Amino acid sequence: MRSLTLRVSDRATSVLGVADDPAIAFEHVSKSYASDRGRGESGAAVDDLSLAVRPHEVLVLVGPSGCGKSTTLRMANRLVEPTSGRIMLEGEDVTTVDPVGLRRRMGYVIQNVGLFPHRTVAQNVATVPGLVGWDRKRTAARVEELLDLVGLDPDRYARRFPHELSGGERQRVGVARALATDPPVLLMDEPFGAVDPVGRRRLQNEFARIQRTLGITVMLVTHDIDEAVRMADRVAVLSTGAHIEQLASPLDIVARPATPAVADLVGRGRTARLLALGRLELADLDPVDDAARGASLAVGVELGDVLDALVGVDGPLPVQDERGLVVGSATAATVVRALDRLTERAEETDATADADAAVGTLRR
Repeated sequence: MRSLTLRVSDRATSVLGVADDPAIAFEHVSKSYASDRGRGESGAAVDDLSLAVRPHEVLVLVGPSGCGKSTTLRMANRLVEPTSGRIMLEGEDVTTVDPVGLRRRMGYVIQNVGLFPHRTVAQNVATVPGLVGWDRKRTAARVEELLDLVGLDPDRYARRFPHELSGGERQRVGVARALATDPPVLLMDEPFGAVDPVGRRRLQNEFARIQRTLGITVMLVTHDIDEAVRMADRVAVLSTGAHIEQLASPLDIVARPATPAVADLVGRGRTARLLALGRLELADLDPVDDAARGASLAVGVELGDVLDALVGVDGPLPVQDERGLVVGSATAATVVRALDRLTERAEETDATADADAAVGTLRR
């Protein structure tokens, strides 16, 4: 397991280290509209995009409004038809198959959820199983399983209608509905954008847990760089025409922006984002200090939490390992060392840029 990870997951580690055949592959895909004149060099909403989504990873598309990220996502399930190029789903060209059947094979979650208002929660979740011919017993069992998975007690929520739910609860139902037939791929377009900030963070954490449990491949669109680095195994930063400015891990995006456009997107919150991405390691610690007092920290805690714990404390704090043994102490200098380590690690991973270039068309 990697010592630095946004979500502690063996699965996420394997995603970053194994070159599997892609779950989704965009091969020189373009999309033009009659009204696109003046957009990008070719006037296309999406201009010659090549991008591969690895099995079981969360790939986040992020960029300014109008850059083509939602168009890209919607071409994967043919809600938008590509003008040219191929889109492969597990080795099959999606442009050659029935679009309705294709959409039933792919989960899809949008910002405003789109629940049927006249149907109960259970009936909403059961929509796709019903369309593909599941029997009642199998469908009912799956509905109960999924409501449990998304944190909604079936006995309490199954018979409710959408207007009786909070925004966060409706979004959970939307995720459950998208997962109903166990699709290999889940597409998510600004899924948490309509929820308040506190609820959004809670939903992000819940979805990360669900994704770890299922190991499903996820392609997610957001305009929020903080959401991107929090949720992703890899981030694709897009500019006009869906040109890829940088395709890399969240740490690389934050620590070493590849272009001015990426640096502008990361903005002034770079250090805060590194604090959220990084975790305290043994190598960061000061020696055990008998003078260390106060609440103990744990190896592996987020660096932001270390900094918060040090505020107002006069002196070092003890740090314990997983056995509860004190293995060192932490001061403000500890945090600085850890931040230096993160940026150095990002520099060392520059050697992986060529491997990423094989699965994304990078703009230079």
